[in-house]
Amino acid sequence: MDAFVVVAIFGFALLLAELLLPTGGLLAAIGIAGLITAGVLALESGGNTAAYVGSALITIGLLSAAGFFYVSRKVLAAYRSTPVRTGTEELIGAVAEARSPIDPEGRVWLEGTLWRARLASGAAPARPGDRVRVEAVDGLTLVVRPEPAEQRREGES
Repeated sequence: MDAFVVVAIFGFALLLAELLLPTGGLLAAIGIAGLITAGVLALESGGNTAAYVGSALITIGLLSAAGFFYVSRKVLAAYRSTPVRTGTEELIGAVAEARSPIDPEGRVWLEGTLWRARLASGAAPARPGDRVRVEAVDGLTLVVRPEPAEQRREGES
């Protein structure tokens, strides 16, 4: 077995491992270098198919580098643009469905859970089935405000 075949298999294995493991691109960089090295070794071996195989391995290595660069830029941009929200922060701004009249307290259905709800100050009462937006969380009680009628009609169509 030629050396370039072993190096190429190793390079492909590292690229595959990068897809499955959180290494931050280290395995991809080594795998890309391995593919390009395997291509150079294939060109130097001088066999009948060496020119085709070597060129193909170098091309695959360069395309992998370009693809990795493009995808990693998109992933980093996605992580930077979305703030991490957990717990009660995640509930604020969510839309729930009133399951009982809310005047001034009642129950709403949000994310598969029935919550106690209280109207925000100055908010109109809500009927069962109305959509309400969570403005705050007070312990285990959601402070809600009914969605305007125009937004309810747009959401239903």
